[in-house]
Amino acid sequence: MAAIRTIWIGAVAGVTVVVAACGGGDPQTPGSSAARPATSITAPISITTPGATPAGRPGAVPAPSVGAPTAPAKTARPPEIATGTVVLRTVTLSGNPVPGVPVYLSLQQPCDPSGNDIPVGETAETLRRDGVTDEQGRAAFVTEIGCYRFGMTASAGTNPVPEGMHSLFLVTAGGTATGQLRFQDTPPDPAPACAESTIETELGVDAGPVATIADCDGQWGVIRWDTPGDNQRVITRTSGTWTTYVGFPHDICWSAAVADGVPDRLRTYFNC
Repeated sequence: MAAIRTIWIGAVAGVTVVVAACGGGDPQTPGSSAARPATSITAPISITTPGATPAGRPGAVPAPSVGAPTAPAKTARPPEIATGTVVLRTVTLSGNPVPGVPVYLSLQQPCDPSGNDIPVGETAETLRRDGVTDEQGRAAFVTEIGCYRFGMTASAGTNPVPEGMHSLFLVTAGGTATGQLRFQDTPPDPAPACAESTIETELGVDAGPVATIADCDGQWGVIRWDTPGDNQRVITRTSGTWTTYVGFPHDICWSAAVADGVPDRLRTYFNC
């Protein structure tokens, strides 16, 4: 096709040249009216770049437009999650703090905290936070609004109150929700008061013979020594000092002993 166009352009150009030459070579007689004016014929010449496709024809490729650079698309920020504070406390029944207790907080979804209820079997844990209570028995968590279950791993030597599953609800952004995990109050350690040296010193007896402490709770006890004769006695601690309540043999009836506050576990040491 390019070759055909080239030949056509050349032919048109040749015709123009020939016509011009013929007009210029015809001599005219001076003053003659038959003289013909020179004629110039110009044909339009279409010059097409080989391989280019004229605009408007099938297969035409529009020229790329040059404009201002396109601004990058803006990425929408995800909405901020509303948060509040959850405080977990580990205390005894009398309110004394229990420090150093590992505790956890478990977000349950789906759940509406304003309903103050976690549907059993319909939610799952989607977030867990762990901590340890401080010297005041507190562990604080900044966390999102929602329904939570919480619990602890009771430390060795403690006696947690069996209260089942614990839950709390953080409803308001910036608000605070508190959960409590409780322990039984630990009775004072009777060991120092029940030590052989303590009893013998406070009773004012000889510390040489070996003593056998058959019973002692820090308030009442039974003691005897490895010496001849019946030296067993029931002792009681009042005003911070051990005293002898009754020695053996004795004639104190159980009814009188009960009135004096002797615990039921020592009933076998009394008659009548």
